[in-house]
Amino acid sequence: MKNFFLLFVFVFTITTYSQSVSEYKYIVMPQKFGFLKKPNQYNLNSLTKSVLEQQGYSVYYEDGVLPQDLAENRCKALYADMLENNTLFSTKIKLELKDCKNQVVFISEEGTSREKEFEKAYIQAFRGVGKSLQTIKSKPKQEFKEVVATPAKAPAEQMQEVPVKAAVEANNATVVQQLFAQPIANGFQLVDSSPKVVMKLFKTSASNFYIGQKDTAQGVVFNKNNQWIFEYYQNDKLVSEKLEIKF
Repeated sequence: MKNFFLLFVFVFTITTYSQSVSEYKYIVMPQKFGFLKKPNQYNLNSLTKSVLEQQGYSVYYEDGVLPQDLAENRCKALYADMLENNTLFSTKIKLELKDCKNQVVFISEEGTSREKEFEKAYIQAFRGVGKSLQTIKSKPKQEFKEVVATPAKAPAEQMQEVPVKAAVEANNATVVQQLFAQPIANGFQLVDSSPKVVMKLFKTSASNFYIGQKDTAQGVVFNKNNQWIFEYYQNDKLVSEKLEIKF
């Protein structure tokens, strides 16, 4: 009887988390998680924002301009924070979502890595966190209609859509260069017809979702409406590049 009661409590808790998270439209998060030394270090903040947006949420940084309805009622949002629990030989992180009353409504699985280099370790650990976020994929129940406080979005929230740097101009139309995927240990390298390595894609636990690295830019690569997109932050602005990839 005791075991049945504990099982009931466990199932009830999971159901409550799922229902609570699905009721929200907005998620607010910091530009810098508490254990980091500078904003968006290791790209953890931008990666977290991108993954949550892929789940259907409108995500804003806490020091940015908020939609009017959220600015008037902060309880319409969940508040995200990344927690660190490192040991001597491993990097461990997990994502926590709280409501406006500081009540925890969701905790992700703990992502771990034994990589020695911090940049690689945190990206690898984030893959485990990203996989866990698939459990909140159900769309929020409210209609997605964003009302911003001012006609123009804040600079940090503006999106620039540009082709990959290797794109060429022909007949006044932008032609995105065809890239070819070659398998490597943890994903793919994308080469042009030269062949020259243009960027690398690192696998995550989610299908059609990669960690992308090109020159000094690092972000996420995902497939949306049969179009590959590379998103990353440059000078605090979200940049979205279209990719033509042949696997």
